[in-house]
Amino acid sequence: MPTSGSAPARRRAIVVGGGIAGLLAARVLTRHFERVTLLDRDALPAGPDPRAGAPQSHHVHVLLTRGWQILSDQFPALGDALTAAGAHEIDWLDDVAWHTPFGQAPRVPSPLRSRACTRGLLEYHARAALLADGRVQVCSGLEVTGLQAAGDRIVGVQVHRRSGAPELAPDDLRAELVVDAGGRASKAPTWLAALGYPEPAETVIDAQLGYATRLYELRARPGWKVLYVMGKPGKNPRGGVVYPVEGGRHIVTLVGYGGVFPPVDEAGFLDFAGALETPALRDVLAGAAPCTPIHGYRKTENRLRHYERMRRWPGGFVVLGDAACALNPVYGQGMSVAAVAATALDTALRERPGEPLGLRFQKRLAAGNLAAFMTASSDDLRWPGTTGKASPGLKVLHRLVDRIFAAATRSPEIHLRLVEVLHLMRPSRALFHPSVLRRALLAR
Repeated sequence: MPTSGSAPARRRAIVVGGGIAGLLAARVLTRHFERVTLLDRDALPAGPDPRAGAPQSHHVHVLLTRGWQILSDQFPALGDALTAAGAHEIDWLDDVAWHTPFGQAPRVPSPLRSRACTRGLLEYHARAALLADGRVQVCSGLEVTGLQAAGDRIVGVQVHRRSGAPELAPDDLRAELVVDAGGRASKAPTWLAALGYPEPAETVIDAQLGYATRLYELRARPGWKVLYVMGKPGKNPRGGVVYPVEGGRHIVTLVGYGGVFPPVDEAGFLDFAGALETPALRDVLAGAAPCTPIHGYRKTENRLRHYERMRRWPGGFVVLGDAACALNPVYGQGMSVAAVAATALDTALRERPGEPLGLRFQKRLAAGNLAAFMTASSDDLRWPGTTGKASPGLKVLHRLVDRIFAAATRSPEIHLRLVEVLHLMRPSRALFHPSVLRRALLAR
């Protein structure tokens, strides 16, 4: 039942989007509303398969430690379900062979852990756990085309039924809160404009990055669980990762910056792998058996929609996840940032049980998203051809971060601190603590 204290029980909430952001938002809302309806425009898969609404789902999806903590807290049985399905537990220091531009990072045991699997498997088990709650209704094939409003309040959604989609009663499309978790394809600016609200300003940083991915069975057992080879700005715009997933397979994703896109043909894929800074990834593929075709993906820009700056905003409507802050997926932050947003949604509903959510929530969300956006966009601005405006002092920041990365290859303590920040376990300022800076700046 809703846990809103002495406040009247909220009747219904609607979530738009069936990805990780939508699943987590729906889970949180079950604590505050009698009914939660999740709408997705595409047919949701019946098993752990890629979802049509997530064209990048064939590629590596890293679940950071903070994201895993939130997911396993929201879905307590998820860890056991993933393990039974063949997911891997990852220690993000000890299990990862990380080749940085300054050398290989030290591998030591750490508390930074999460699960490694395909995005399809993760979503399938999270969705199954959500559906086990009788207060949740998941409807696929319903495309939200607009918002229903009463004055300055959003009171529901308008939908277009695709073939085979269920027909909902008008009351099922009305709600006291609508959450847009529709990802990069979100139409929230259009919906708001139709109601007379201005479109939000946007900040876009695009490193012209492209992916190519294939699943393999490795014939030799490597001495690591994850292999990560970074590109080298100014020298080599190519990188790649080998990542374990269920079924005894590994995802191999190649990455190219500045329009140097990895090919999606057999020979070109292998040649690109051989052009990385280290031959480690190409050596892994020698003798490995491919399991799938090669999939490409190139919609990777960082896009921040500044809803928090809008002067007018309707009550009863919020936007989160990639719909508000889409990050270059190469940094693996997306699912975890969406998980943090779900906790912010939970907190806001608890703090103000009688107040419709709106602009106050967008301001809080934007403040929480800023560090992740700055991490991704500032690193993307290292690469030639990146479009978008650089902030003053960025070159100085890059030199400082390079010294910290270089120090991390020699110091397990600094390596741990770096990964804690990257995994959202510490704020970015933890990297610039005097104890870290002293060691980084004094090292050769």
